[in-house]
Amino acid sequence: MYAASAPYPGHFGALLAKCPAAAPAPLPRTADDPRGLTAPAPLVIGDTGFVRVEHAAEVQRLSPRSRPAVLPTTPHLTLMRRTSLLLPLPDEFLG
Repeated sequence: MYAASAPYPGHFGALLAKCPAAAPAPLPRTADDPRGLTAPAPLVIGDTGFVRVEHAAEVQRLSPRSRPAVLPTTPHLTLMRRTSLLLPLPDEFLG
Protein backbone atom coordinates (compact mmCIF):
# COMPACT_ATOMS: atom_id res chain seq x y z
CA MET A 1 0.00 0.00 0.00
CA TYR A 2 2.82 2.42 0.86
CA ALA A 3 4.68 1.66 -2.36
CA ALA A 4 1.59 2.37 -4.45
CA SER A 5 0.96 5.82 -2.99
CA ALA A 6 4.31 7.14 -1.77
CA PRO A 7 6.22 9.65 -3.90
CA TYR A 8 9.48 7.81 -3.03
CA PRO A 9 8.58 4.16 -2.28
CA GLY A 10 12.21 3.22 -1.67
CA HIS A 11 12.37 5.54 1.34
CA PHE A 12 10.05 3.54 3.60
CA GLY A 13 12.92 2.58 5.92
CA ALA A 14 13.87 6.23 6.37
CA LEU A 15 10.25 7.05 7.23
CA LEU A 16 10.16 4.31 9.88
CA ALA A 17 13.45 5.56 11.33
CA LYS A 18 11.82 8.96 11.96
CA CYS A 19 8.83 7.54 13.84
CA PRO A 20 10.40 7.26 17.32
CA ALA A 21 11.47 10.91 17.25
CA ALA A 22 7.97 11.97 16.20
CA ALA A 23 6.41 10.35 19.27
CA PRO A 24 8.82 10.86 22.19
CA ALA A 25 6.19 10.43 24.90
CA PRO A 26 2.98 8.42 25.04
CA LEU A 27 -0.30 10.29 24.95
CA PRO A 28 -2.29 10.16 28.17
CA ARG A 29 -5.02 7.56 27.92
CA THR A 30 -7.72 6.46 30.32
CA ALA A 31 -10.08 3.50 30.46
CA ASP A 32 -12.83 5.80 29.19
CA ASP A 33 -11.12 6.18 25.80
CA PRO A 34 -11.89 2.66 24.48
CA ARG A 35 -15.36 2.75 26.02
CA GLY A 36 -16.09 5.67 23.70
CA LEU A 37 -15.49 3.61 20.56
CA THR A 38 -18.85 2.96 18.95
CA ALA A 39 -17.70 1.62 15.59
CA PRO A 40 -15.81 -1.62 15.04
CA ALA A 41 -12.12 -0.88 15.52
CA PRO A 42 -9.07 -2.91 14.55
CA LEU A 43 -6.38 -3.06 17.22
CA VAL A 44 -3.02 -4.31 15.92
CA ILE A 45 -0.06 -4.74 18.24
CA GLY A 46 3.22 -6.63 18.26
CA ASP A 47 3.89 -9.08 21.04
CA THR A 48 7.35 -7.72 21.86
CA GLY A 49 6.63 -3.99 21.85
CA PHE A 50 5.98 -1.52 24.62
CA VAL A 51 2.22 -2.09 24.26
CA ARG A 52 1.65 -5.35 26.10
CA VAL A 53 -0.78 -8.04 24.98
CA GLU A 54 -2.58 -7.51 28.29
CA HIS A 55 -3.27 -3.91 27.25
CA ALA A 56 -4.88 -5.06 24.01
CA ALA A 57 -6.99 -7.55 25.95
CA GLU A 58 -8.12 -4.76 28.28
CA VAL A 59 -9.06 -2.51 25.35
CA GLN A 60 -11.01 -5.39 23.82
CA ARG A 61 -12.81 -5.94 27.13
CA LEU A 62 -13.67 -2.24 27.41
CA SER A 63 -14.68 -1.95 23.76
CA PRO A 64 -16.29 -5.21 22.64
CA ARG A 65 -16.48 -4.00 19.03
CA SER A 66 -12.68 -3.80 18.79
CA ARG A 67 -10.86 -6.65 17.05
CA PRO A 68 -7.36 -7.30 18.41
CA ALA A 69 -4.64 -8.83 16.28
CA VAL A 70 -1.30 -9.68 17.88
CA LEU A 71 1.63 -10.06 15.50
CA PRO A 72 4.19 -12.59 16.79
CA THR A 73 7.82 -11.60 17.40
CA THR A 74 7.02 -8.04 16.37
CA PRO A 75 8.04 -4.87 18.23
CA HIS A 76 5.75 -1.86 17.96
CA LEU A 77 8.02 0.17 15.68
CA THR A 78 8.27 -2.58 13.05
CA LEU A 79 4.58 -3.48 12.77
CA MET A 80 4.32 -1.96 9.31
CA ARG A 81 7.14 -4.17 8.02
CA ARG A 82 5.11 -7.33 8.68
CA THR A 83 3.09 -6.99 5.49
CA SER A 84 2.52 -10.72 5.10
CA LEU A 85 0.62 -10.64 8.39
CA LEU A 86 -1.01 -7.24 7.96
CA LEU A 87 -2.40 -7.45 4.44
CA PRO A 88 -5.02 -10.14 5.20
CA LEU A 89 -6.36 -8.24 8.23
CA PRO A 90 -8.63 -5.69 6.48
CA ASP A 91 -10.49 -8.43 4.58
CA GLU A 92 -10.94 -10.44 7.76
CA PHE A 93 -11.94 -7.38 9.76
CA LEU A 94 -14.46 -6.14 7.19
CA GLY A 95 -15.80 -9.64 6.67
